[in-house]
Amino acid sequence: MNQISKTSGPEDLEWLYAHSRNYPLLSAEQERNIDEGKWQTRDVLLETLLADARGRLFLAQWVENLLYNPPNLKVFLDKEHYYVLRREQSDLVKDAEKLKLLKRLHKLLGKTHKLAGKDDSPRILAQLELSPLLVAGFADIQLSSSDSGEIVAALRYWRKFWTESNTEEVSAKELPVCNESRQVIRRQLKAFFNAREQLVNHNLRLVFAIAGKMKSTAVPYMDRVQSGMLGLIRAAEKYDSRTGHRFSTYAYNWINQSSRRMLEDQRSIVRLPSDVNEQVNRLYRESLAHLNATGEDPSINLLADRLQIEPDAVARLQQTGNLSISLDSPFSSDPDGLTLGDTLSDMTYSPPAAKAEQASLNSFLISSLKGLAPQERSVVTLRWGLDDSPPLSRRELADYLTVSTERIRQLEMSALGKLRNTDGVAEAFSDYQMRD
Repeated sequence: MNQISKTSGPEDLEWLYAHSRNYPLLSAEQERNIDEGKWQTRDVLLETLLADARGRLFLAQWVENLLYNPPNLKVFLDKEHYYVLRREQSDLVKDAEKLKLLKRLHKLLGKTHKLAGKDDSPRILAQLELSPLLVAGFADIQLSSSDSGEIVAALRYWRKFWTESNTEEVSAKELPVCNESRQVIRRQLKAFFNAREQLVNHNLRLVFAIAGKMKSTAVPYMDRVQSGMLGLIRAAEKYDSRTGHRFSTYAYNWINQSSRRMLEDQRSIVRLPSDVNEQVNRLYRESLAHLNATGEDPSINLLADRLQIEPDAVARLQQTGNLSISLDSPFSSDPDGLTLGDTLSDMTYSPPAAKAEQASLNSFLISSLKGLAPQERSVVTLRWGLDDSPPLSRRELADYLTVSTERIRQLEMSALGKLRNTDGVAEAFSDYQMRD
């Protein structure tokens, strides 16, 4: 599978096709046997972790932090770690029954290694229905392997922020894993990944079929295959044959969802959540259907009724659908002319035309003040900031010139009265104030 993830050229595509021909479609019984082996590895790994001192303490710390110190997006520098943990653990804390089981398990794991009697931890762990991938991550951490997957990397990162109970005499990191447990963990991890790989390899042709149906000039076929492979691997990890569904039926939605999400990411400049994209697409399908049937654009209320959402939500979706436009779009009908991006100015600096206009306006106002008395000229200049200084209030001017506020008002009114007789000064002052 490592070779598959690195393919990019036509020869690699041929290799993929040849590779898939080595794995015929599985029967329902074969799928069930492979999948049962995958879930059995989970049960054996949990049993091994509970029997090992380091593994048991690790589980106790995991439960405690999941309950009272869950992953926090604010402290995760790599956001993907947070989303991986949320994906694998969110059901445990959102389900009220599982939350009760976690609290009971927290008490048991903190006491049963000290108190004699029956340990009810295995039964509670079975009722929690942890995903095989999450349990495999727990086990892999015990081996301190450097070559780990995303779940192990996410758990290790989260572990940096774990709090340890005051009753724990030693950290799980300080305890060694016994040789027998280490051998069992390695054997079961190999069995888990082999089962996942079998389900993936025997269903590669499903990925090719879905990628071929998704026509897109913007996204190459191999990229569509790559995204579909990620969905297929995820389906192999989560599939449970006990539901009675065939794996291909279950995997189709995962492959399709992964491929469509990649297409949406590549299609738009502004990336929106997949559910928002789906709502926008539904909105435009309904709008187009109404336009084709009646020849008129549908109203917001009509669309809200058909989509069964609020009119305000329809208006927001319409705006969302018009958010993005390429900066490489031609600015005129000339294909070799300016693009839209070429016409945009840096907002940090004023456009050259605006600078020239501002300088001309300032020069005109300064020349118009020459007919005023020195005090009047100073008041007007400082009051409107004509000398490139910040405009001052009458109170600030009074303090600056060491006169009363009333005197500043008189000088200002006198100066403006004289300037009214000068052509264009009133309009110039109005424009100047608007620019400020």
